[in-house]
Parts: sequence; C-alpha cells; structure tokens
Amino acid sequence: MTGRTLIEMSPSERADMMTLVVNALESVAEDAGERGDLKSARNATYLACSIRGCGIEASTDMLRAAEILLEQGISYVASLSERFEGVSNESDEPEVSSEHQSRILH
Repeated sequence: MTGRTLIEMSPSERADMMTLVVNALESVAEDAGERGDLKSARNATYLACSIRGCGIEASTDMLRAAEILLEQGISYVASLSERFEGVSNESDEPEVSSEHQSRILH
C-alpha cells in the first residue's frame, strides 16, 4: 500500500484507499467479464464487496481485516492486469501457419 498501515491513516485516507482498490477491482471484473473469464470477474467482484463490507471502522481487528483484503485486492488487480496484458500482446503477434511453424522448428 502506501507504506503506512490503515491504523496509521486518517479515516479519510482509509476511505480513499478502499475506494481506489474497490474501483480497480470493479474495473478488472468488468474487463474479465468482457473477456469471458467469469471466474476472475466473480472473484474480483466478491473481493470488492468484502472490502466495502469492512467499511472504515476504527476497531483494530476490523482495520487489520480490511488491510489484508486491500493487500489481496491490489495483488489480484496486478495479477489479472498482467495476465490480460500478456493475452493482448500475444494477440498482437502475427499468426504463423502450422506448416510454417513446423519448418521453423526443424
């Protein structure tokens, strides 16, 4: 995250961080859904809902749970983004016929 724990942040900073991660998860969920990756879309949506459910409560236990969920959310967004970027890059490469691939391999 920012190098500071949620406990050290002001309520406004916590709310901003949670909103940022939830919005990123929702964006990745939409992208995954458009790509037909419904499992990833559901996982991102569920994680976003879990983060929202934590709210910005001041209890230390709830803040620690929110912090863990935020870390997971950030990691999940990064992972899906990298995977989708790799898929996009592969689709940009020109197609090579199987006959041509066979000649290249031999």
